[in-house]
Amino acid sequence: MKKIRMTACLLALLLLASAGPVRADGGEGAVVFGGDFILESGKELDGDLVVFGGDVTLKEDSFVRGAVFIMGGNAVVAGEVRDELVVFGGAVELKSTAVIGRDVVVVGGHLERAEEAVVKGKVMEGAVFPLSFRFGRVFRFPLTGPNMVFPEVGLRFFFNTVWGIFKAIVTALALMALGLLVVLFLPRQTMMVTQAILTAPLPSLGVGFLTLVVAIGLTALLAITICLSPIALFTALATIAAGLFGWIAVGLLVGQKLLEGLKAQPVLPLLAVVVGVLLLSLISALPCLGPLVSLGVVSLGLGGVVLTRCGTMPYPAGP
Repeated sequence: MKKIRMTACLLALLLLASAGPVRADGGEGAVVFGGDFILESGKELDGDLVVFGGDVTLKEDSFVRGAVFIMGGNAVVAGEVRDELVVFGGAVELKSTAVIGRDVVVVGGHLERAEEAVVKGKVMEGAVFPLSFRFGRVFRFPLTGPNMVFPEVGLRFFFNTVWGIFKAIVTALALMALGLLVVLFLPRQTMMVTQAILTAPLPSLGVGFLTLVVAIGLTALLAITICLSPIALFTALATIAAGLFGWIAVGLLVGQKLLEGLKAQPVLPLLAVVVGVLLLSLISALPCLGPLVSLGVVSLGLGGVVLTRCGTMPYPAGP
């Protein structure tokens, strides 16, 4: 048992190292896990900036040629962002020299904006999500038009496609590592959530979706008042943690059924969670089907977490 735990921990650390902080300056965007990102004055970032669990500082005369997406961190913007600025669970400060090309969305935090700051789109604090924002955009450059230069557009399209695939792989590796750790250290709780999802899929889906809607609305409502913003941040982080736990439980269930269908014996939980989470992550990265799959998986897993009280008590089966 100790040898299995040690092997799983080493594998998780290897996956996390592969999906660790990725920074780019002048390349095709940047993805950062658990670290801060600073774009110095006069520097440019060609592509989207995605940061999980870290702060972002865009100094004066800096330029991001894409969107900025932050989860669990703050943003101090004195430069220019060509597309959207979206922050979940953090505060945003727009300096007097800040320029945002599209919408500014802040969920679970507060926005401090200087009068001289320019926002060319809408400013939203709450649960409204801009329809124009497309995380991991692939078709960013027009493929038709009188001024199109085919080699340049084709090259950009190729690099943007490769960058989108790379981000999907990095996200999948991080979720696989997290799934290994969760199944390794919380096996009973994870199996209890999985059993509830398998026994009652429709109640789990409905309860999870309603919980997600209520959590987003409550976070937005609490974030309006400054004194309750810490509670809003806690609500947002708790919902994200429960959603990740539910995602891993669904991945474990999918991996088990897939391995059983392939006649793999025995079906080890560690192998099943890696296979299932990888499959769900890759499907969720698809342009059209991905968002629907992500919403369904998150709702289903979150419902299982709620029905079992985070895996601490079994959910009774129906008659």
